[in-house]
Amino acid sequence: MLHLNARSKAGLYTLLLAVLAIFPLIVEESNLFLTVDVLIAALFAMSYNIVLGQTGLLSFGHAAFYGLGAYTVALLQMHLGWPIEVGIVVAPLVTGAFALAIGFFTVRVSGMYFAMLTLAFSQLIFAMVAGWYSFTGGDNGAPVMPPDYLFDTTNFYYLALGVVTACICFIRLLVGSPFGAALAAIRENPERARFIGVDIRFYQLAAFTISGALTGIAGALQAAFHQMAFPSLLFWPQSAEPVLMTLAGGIQTFFGPAIGAALFTILNFFVASYTDYPLFVFGVVVLVLVLFLPDGIVGTLFSKERRYRPGAPKDGAELAVSANAPKSPKGAPS
Repeated sequence: MLHLNARSKAGLYTLLLAVLAIFPLIVEESNLFLTVDVLIAALFAMSYNIVLGQTGLLSFGHAAFYGLGAYTVALLQMHLGWPIEVGIVVAPLVTGAFALAIGFFTVRVSGMYFAMLTLAFSQLIFAMVAGWYSFTGGDNGAPVMPPDYLFDTTNFYYLALGVVTACICFIRLLVGSPFGAALAAIRENPERARFIGVDIRFYQLAAFTISGALTGIAGALQAAFHQMAFPSLLFWPQSAEPVLMTLAGGIQTFFGPAIGAALFTILNFFVASYTDYPLFVFGVVVLVLVLFLPDGIVGTLFSKERRYRPGAPKDGAELAVSANAPKSPKGAPS
């Protein structure tokens, strides 16, 4: 089991970023293409884990935000002629608005009811996108035409690396803030958090909205990179991917979801390329992870750093920290 202090972690993160910065110089273009997919999947999983790992809410509807982010880029270009760079900026605004609207209703329930409601909303959006041929292209999807410089895989790699790094830094600041401490308190013991004055529904709604907005950025990058937005991006199996990635890496670790995303993206590539039974292989992998690594890969390696929030105290002590968290404004849903 590994235990790293703050200085060691900072050095490790710096080394990782340096390796990623020079990655196009040391790998072939085919491997670089796969690495871009890994970066996008990592952002998808880490955005999702704001809801699952930090807040304790199991969502089966994040495919909606992923797909809407992709369609934002495609439809803005198709109908308004806007460049994809603008679409990537607008995508989190669109998906954040949808997440806010969906979350307003779903955070009023908990547990499996919350999971089923998010799935229902996601499938409603999928049906709307798949059936609106005149606007979205229906089953044919919506094409995306990147500018000339982004046809180069190396250039797109650096764009994706910059966007994903910025989003991860934001998530790091978020979970280490008083807001993140309040979410951790809600996750550990919602009744005690409510007792000390934390507005649970407000914080859950805020976390769901932020998670949806960041997921939209991942979807926008996906459409821009693969030059197409398909309805399948909003279908329910897509919602299972971040759940599996997060569980594989470690729910209550910061970079665990990114490690899980890398594992599943690379595994999916090789399984689809070299076997005729991809679902069987994935089933075996999930079974092994559940039986032998119940805390995920990173959660098992760093056993004393299981908490998702960096430096979080053990047991129920998060509640003491959450007392200093910012109070929700008046009029928040309750």
